[in-house]
Amino acid sequence: MAVDGVDLDLYAGEIHALVGENGAGKSTLANIAFGTVKPDAGTVQASGTIGLVHQHFELVGRLRVWQNILLGREPRRGLVIDAAGAKARVLQLASDNGLEIDPDAFVEDLPIGIQQRVELLRELQREPSVLLLDEPTAALAPAEIASFFTTITHLAERGTAIMIVTHKLQEVISYSVRTSVMRHGKIVGSMLTASTTLDDIAREMVGGEIPAVADRAPTTPRPCLSVRDFSAGSGSNRVTEVSFDVQGGEIVGVAGVEGNGQSPLADALAGVATYTGTLTISSSKKRPGVIPQDRHREALVMPWSIVENAILGRQHDPGVQKGALLDRKVARADAESIVERLDVRAASVDVPIKTLSGGNQQKVVVGRALLGEPDLVLAYQPTRGIDVGAAALVQSRLMEARNAGAAVLLVSFELDEILTLADRILVLYRGNIVGTFDRAEIDRAQIGRLMAGSK
Repeated sequence: MAVDGVDLDLYAGEIHALVGENGAGKSTLANIAFGTVKPDAGTVQASGTIGLVHQHFELVGRLRVWQNILLGREPRRGLVIDAAGAKARVLQLASDNGLEIDPDAFVEDLPIGIQQRVELLRELQREPSVLLLDEPTAALAPAEIASFFTTITHLAERGTAIMIVTHKLQEVISYSVRTSVMRHGKIVGSMLTASTTLDDIAREMVGGEIPAVADRAPTTPRPCLSVRDFSAGSGSNRVTEVSFDVQGGEIVGVAGVEGNGQSPLADALAGVATYTGTLTISSSKKRPGVIPQDRHREALVMPWSIVENAILGRQHDPGVQKGALLDRKVARADAESIVERLDVRAASVDVPIKTLSGGNQQKVVVGRALLGEPDLVLAYQPTRGIDVGAAALVQSRLMEARNAGAAVLLVSFELDEILTLADRILVLYRGNIVGTFDRAEIDRAQIGRLMAGSK
């Protein structure tokens, strides 16, 4: 049972953190409170309206920002929508909450971090007394997270009751007043955040100690990926004539605030976007292993089973295709291997992947990318939206791929993740590489300054 006999109270003016492993029932509980999922038993009571910012945004990509925020509530002049008045209202709402936004931009053209602002503003214009936030900072860079919590803290100070579902325990410690821990559908602990520690919360989440990331083993570097004078993307979110190498047996981390060219770089390297310049891959494998940034839009077909998603993109490979048909035995074996190696929590490999929690969906994507021990792995936000234990497991699998000789290009907005895994770090700012660091000379403060555009 996703949620089993849960009692939870939220108080006006407080930020309440809800944490737990992937599949613990956190998102289900948020959706029950909001009213999108009907409980089998129990009651939900609130003083005023409830707003929910979903983990996977429910925006209309082909509409503009102002249209998404005011959808169904647009101001009118007679029978005609007052577009100018709508934009002015959105700009005022954004200003009041410290969120910069372009009301005329099309949502589908925005980076994920900016889409998150749109989703939040859409809920705020309804003036909820209770605001539920499901993994709201999963795709945000450190500077954006600080700005986000400034907004959320101000909302709490104005009397809003806020529940934040998150896997980022430092955020829990830094910003919440109370913390509740879910495990297997139940609340297993509730406490004042000031009376506990990050390590205590982590142990409560997983029911024991957090697994360590696999050790870094000595490797023999060999040529794998060479990028020269590489340009991709358009507008402000592009890379311009960047050059770098990734050797087999190393992890190269790309650090930077979202929107500085990471998306077009990753898309072009993965072969799904155009580029200029030279790209050379020295590999005996047919294709690299790719972990896209958005599992729903770019990696998974949600109604399909784990088995079908396990071979997505590989369905025409020898050994997978059997004549004009798929070899179902191979597909099932691959799916079962992913489930075992990444500890995917699912009733069976035949269930639709949409029935899995977001974190378990992400583990399927990671496991598929590592099938067949690829020579090159392109990992974009590989631990986005997964809990601390699952993140350690994913990071271990990437380290094991590196130790086995794979070249791993890691694009992550989690600087701690890059510092944990990378042998070398490239800092990207406004589409240019503004700093390169070997592991032995990593300077966290200097990397942070370069990410912000400061020398």
